Amino acid sequence: MCFTGPHAALKACSYCHEPRLNPSDRPRKRFVYLPLIPRLIAMARSTSAATRMKYRGSEHTHESGKISDVFDGTHYANLIREKVVIDGMELPHRFFQDPRDVALGLSTDGFAPFKHRTTTCWPLILFNYNLPPEDRFHVSNIISLGVIPGPKKPIDMDSFLWPLVGEMLQLAAGLTAFDALSRSAFVLRAYIILVFGDIPAVSLLMRMKGHNGLFPCRFCKIKGLKVPGPKATTHYVPLHRDNHPTVQGSTDPSIVKIYDGAALPLRGHEEIRTQGEHVEATLVKSRREALAKEYGVKGVSILFNLSSLTFPTCFPYDFMHLIWENVIKNLILLWTGDFKGLDEGSGCYQIDTTVWAAIGSATAASGSTIPGCYGTRPPNFVENRSSTTADTWSFWTLYLGPVLLRQKFKDKKYYDHFIKLVNMLHRCLQFTLTMADISDLSQGLIDWVKVFEEYVLFLLSEFGS
Repeated sequence: MCFTGPHAALKACSYCHEPRLNPSDRPRKRFVYLPLIPRLIAMARSTSAATRMKYRGSEHTHESGKISDVFDGTHYANLIREKVVIDGMELPHRFFQDPRDVALGLSTDGFAPFKHRTTTCWPLILFNYNLPPEDRFHVSNIISLGVIPGPKKPIDMDSFLWPLVGEMLQLAAGLTAFDALSRSAFVLRAYIILVFGDIPAVSLLMRMKGHNGLFPCRFCKIKGLKVPGPKATTHYVPLHRDNHPTVQGSTDPSIVKIYDGAALPLRGHEEIRTQGEHVEATLVKSRREALAKEYGVKGVSILFNLSSLTFPTCFPYDFMHLIWENVIKNLILLWTGDFKGLDEGSGCYQIDTTVWAAIGSATAASGSTIPGCYGTRPPNFVENRSSTTADTWSFWTLYLGPVLLRQKFKDKKYYDHFIKLVNMLHRCLQFTLTMADISDLSQGLIDWVKVFEEYVLFLLSEFGS
């Protein structure tokens, strides 16, 4: 935890109970927060920076029925009609009323800075959405807020967000700054409208259970099922669960046997806050932990103080982790017979190891004939899987996989299933999507998951027996 806000006067950690200071009366660790407000003021005073930041207010034009940027989404459209609220008090101005108001996105993730990978640290960064899409994600434009020191992940993420939330409340009310373009003073305001990262990181930010919880999804209340087996501690969340040992033959009317992917029981902003307040108000530790497990919510996030954010809408699953670091990797583990110790049962989707070796070699060799402007040279992911990044998984899936996997499955339906996914991923990555595209993709992905479960997921019940 960080000794900020309500923790500022504490002499010991509330979680591990270790003293705040070492024997030399120096802090055991330091979290250096880099203030945001002076940098936004400096950007407004800079002619070049202020010109580049005109995109949101002056250059982006919303086309009805089309999504090409974050400002075309329903959350932003709702915000610009609402007045800013701070601590329950409604202010006279609306969100983004001034074209110079700044839209920001918050992100964090844990990473291992050293090769031995036994310690982690957590950078906090902001993205400036007022910049054009082709510029906003360049390293030089990322706004660093600091790095939470390791060696382990933070337990109390709110304590590290305290200084940021304090600044965002000031910026929501408005601060006097100088506009280099109009050569006059104005009221500078900024709002965080999106928060993203991988599931463990966002779970910390939202104070919710992670991907292994009984209710692991931050968007819906689908209930997890424990992987069959006496030693299993992990959960998975199939739509169709009729063949799971705990569901088969059960007479409990509350047990859902089949979830409709198009009508999942969704969470809401007030529901998440109410559940968090209930957990925090429960004094008995065992009961508090049981409630957190039942709700999938561990408390009320400090980010609830920012009225520009709506839970869970503003905390989307990010494409990189969801697809390239999860779905594709797991598909390959299934195809290679290396997924959680499962074999293919009565299916026939596993590919012979010698064929996989040839696919890995062909992947690495393709770099000799692909121009470098297309991306990093693809590695041999069969021999050195750790060297494969999300970027190279993306290139392999979209362009190499469809060729290298052709006629490699004993049953063509598995290849066709993969190609359907690839086609949808190509559509997801278009610069502009229509509402019809989004509707088609939503239904297409639901159908793809249903077929996936028919092909593969029944193995988990066989594994348990």
